[in-house]
Amino acid sequence: MPSTPATETELAGRATAIADASAKPGEIEYPERNWIAQSIAHGDAVLQAAAALRNHFRDRTDVLVAMELAVYYRRDDNNLWLQPDVQVVFGVSPENRSSYRIWEEGKAPDFVLEVASPSTAENDAEHKAREYARIGVREYWRLDPDGTLMGSALEGYEASSGKYDPVQPVASSDRERRYRSQVLGLELRSQRQARATVLVLRDPRTGEETDGALEEAERRRRIAERDSRAAKQRASAAEQETSAAKQEAIAAKQEASAADERVRALEEQLRALTADTAPAERDR
Repeated sequence: MPSTPATETELAGRATAIADASAKPGEIEYPERNWIAQSIAHGDAVLQAAAALRNHFRDRTDVLVAMELAVYYRRDDNNLWLQPDVQVVFGVSPENRSSYRIWEEGKAPDFVLEVASPSTAENDAEHKAREYARIGVREYWRLDPDGTLMGSALEGYEASSGKYDPVQPVASSDRERRYRSQVLGLELRSQRQARATVLVLRDPRTGEETDGALEEAERRRRIAERDSRAAKQRASAAEQETSAAKQEAIAAKQEASAADERVRALEEQLRALTADTAPAERDR
């Protein structure tokens, strides 16, 4: 896709979109928007990309990773909205929300990924690119899950002086191309899997890769760890109960032994008293 320069009108619109917080709030609702996967490949690619990004930023409390969250960019106008397949926003809370309102959050999304489909590829390449540039999205990426809709499986564009410039590969071979996302601090590539071409993230600091399918394994691992901790806690509680029961049994045994000793002592006293009184009775 060629670079998309921002016109004066678009730049003014961007300023309006972000700096319109001074307007008086109206009684307008900004509802969530429905999403329907265009195909199995499209749905898989969107889900796995969102999962991979969530997994990477799972320990951050200032990063929002959202899938199909409507972005409203002009206050008091709920007809102006975009719905990125996946978006990442830094410096905001990841707490739940039904829509993303730029004037409330204070900024546009930093990173947007659109997954192409036959019905959306042209719109993603032209109209959405202009709109994302206009509202101030720093990086715009497109992924082709079918391998037939774009010139390459993965394309990235970064904002520069009011326009989008293509992100150049940092590594390229016959097998794959890797790109560097300055916004995410990650290397991105595409990978063909059984049902779709998906996004793969690579952390250049560690070399670790994740494609979103790993998120499910990570989820299962965390569940297993949680279950293991719970089982250990139950075992520890049972052991403590057993220890307490043993202590009670020992105390009961000691009490029973002491009672036996008292009985024996009383019996000896009784025998002694009986022995003392027997001769006196014979003398009478």
